[in-house]
Amino acid sequence: MATTVTGPLHGMTVLEVASFIAGPYAGMLLADLGATVIKVEAPGDGDPFRGWDSGGDSPSFWAYNRGKRSICLNLRKLAALAIMRQLIAGADVVLENMRPGAMDRLGLGYSAVSALNSRLVYASVTGFGSSGPYRDRPAYDGIGQALSGLLSLLSRREVIQPTGPNFSDSLAGLFAAYGILGALVARGRTGMGQHVETSLVAASLAFLVAPATETLAGAPAPDPMTRPTASQTYAWLAGDGLALTVHLSSPPKFWEGLVTAIGRAELIDDPRFRTRLARRSNYAELRDELAPVFRTRPRHEWLERLTAHDVPCAPVYDLKEVFADPQIQHLGLQTTIPRTERASIDTVRSPLQYSVTPAPEPGPPPELGEHSASILEALGYAPQEIAELRRQGVITVQQEER
Repeated sequence: MATTVTGPLHGMTVLEVASFIAGPYAGMLLADLGATVIKVEAPGDGDPFRGWDSGGDSPSFWAYNRGKRSICLNLRKLAALAIMRQLIAGADVVLENMRPGAMDRLGLGYSAVSALNSRLVYASVTGFGSSGPYRDRPAYDGIGQALSGLLSLLSRREVIQPTGPNFSDSLAGLFAAYGILGALVARGRTGMGQHVETSLVAASLAFLVAPATETLAGAPAPDPMTRPTASQTYAWLAGDGLALTVHLSSPPKFWEGLVTAIGRAELIDDPRFRTRLARRSNYAELRDELAPVFRTRPRHEWLERLTAHDVPCAPVYDLKEVFADPQIQHLGLQTTIPRTERASIDTVRSPLQYSVTPAPEPGPPPELGEHSASILEALGYAPQEIAELRRQGVITVQQEER
């Protein structure tokens, strides 16, 4: 009889000492793949995202911490550090996003704990890296965007305005998870763990590999319109006030299909737009030429016409509209996570599908310290020892274990 394996990381244990976004997002991605992720939180409020303007039960926290377990340890206490070393000795991964040197000062840096567990993969996510002139500066998402050059591709310098989602934080989390997976594969080959590092700045700049490479080759520094112009991506408002986009890329058939679908086939021979290079050179002129045409019909009619002519197109949704789309529903990208004593959580399912080791349904985010006692029991602590640790303020449990 075949054995069912739940998730490609089933059986892996990740110890997460991280808060806010970059580290927790990496941990969530690993939890989505079936890893057991133990989130280590400080007494009091735990991860600051728990109380992010939401009275201790924040959607910001749910988003990055589903499917994890929580242990609440006061790392100022020697007994708590001893528990950490026990956990590390049996873990596959330690994931941390504290400032450089903070884990070393606790005696929990890689050089110290690798002696406890030679197979340990130890991942650090920082703002600027663990060395260099900016090493000790505070960093958040906007700082990573600015220093990496990413913000210059999102906002024009003359009217500079931070915009969009938390790109740098999320990219650092993605690269951290990618780095951890690579180190786990290497460990399977060598038997040895290693230290993996990334930063908000490095991950953001790595994401910009194409525009950065083009700039280093001598091209002008790009701005927010460089990519849309090169790829021939346009957006227009239809007659009902709803937006749509087309992405023509390079095949001539998409350009020809566009102007045919909208009844402007004569533009195929217009010298301003005849070639791809000409359309790039006259991007704004073409955009403005077609804007009043798209105002003559509602969006759904234009999408039907464009689709019939095989033009890459889509409605421009906001996040209130996305989940009603039939393709999004078909992919099952919205999921509901039930909780025992709180309202259920509607969120986004992992986009990955595995044919042999399907990932489990995501579990709820943990209550602060929800699993402290059960984690200690698994380490061999007796109930009276756990009670004494609580009395001493080494561990706390703010919610009874469910």
